[in-house]
Amino acid sequence: MTANTSKKYTVILADSCRDNMRNMRDYLSETGSYDILDFAFDGRQALELTKKHEPDLLIINLVMPSLDCFAVLEELAITERSRGTRVIGISATWLDFTLRKAQSLGVDYVMQKPFEKEYFQRRIGEVMQLKTNRTDVPSGGTYQNAKAIVTTLINTFGITANVKGYHYLRDAIVMVRKDFGLASKLTTDLYVQIADKYDTSPQCVERAIRHAIDSAWKRGDAATLRSFLGFADFVAKDKPSNGEVIAMLVNKLNTQLVYLEDGP
Repeated sequence: MTANTSKKYTVILADSCRDNMRNMRDYLSETGSYDILDFAFDGRQALELTKKHEPDLLIINLVMPSLDCFAVLEELAITERSRGTRVIGISATWLDFTLRKAQSLGVDYVMQKPFEKEYFQRRIGEVMQLKTNRTDVPSGGTYQNAKAIVTTLINTFGITANVKGYHYLRDAIVMVRKDFGLASKLTTDLYVQIADKYDTSPQCVERAIRHAIDSAWKRGDAATLRSFLGFADFVAKDKPSNGEVIAMLVNKLNTQLVYLEDGP
């Protein structure tokens, strides 16, 4: 758990599923770092409670009765909610549109259900730690370089510089971070741009990234890699697709970036 234990963060939990609400409450209470102010069981309640309390953190299911997460955030933006409130979305589905919409509305992280306790606590702690770090960085400064963070993420996943596809994957993550729409246009846009940069073909880019992911999956511990990516369960397949790996690594990059200034 990486939350700052020197202070308690205030939290609003919003989910129509009471079992999931209880699990999140218990997981947060275990850490001793969070003060849960209230619970919302539909979007309208989430909106009113967030406006009333202006918590440090709102954890909200993307799909809610009355108002969905996106309608809640749009309304909060209109009423000029406090910029200090972090927002973590949770969802049982994992669609490109959902991720793009969440990112456009300022959601700090999207977590897929079901999630394990340790994973949930770790991700919440990372997001809240970034909030603390942000106040320590001068306006206009550079907190970390995106490519340096991506390099660390790829190495942790098990892909090293000598693996074919390493540089393609690194560029793909940085590019999708800048324009998440590319995540739904891998073959028609993203791979084409990378291929142009390296004077190769989009097909070669796709195969090389696939090879890098396959190699990491075969060499590493699959359970550890699933946990690292944030996928709680792989039932239909034994390994993630190129798009899933890129999207999840972009999400992890976003949780670690406070200020972004790409290097050459």
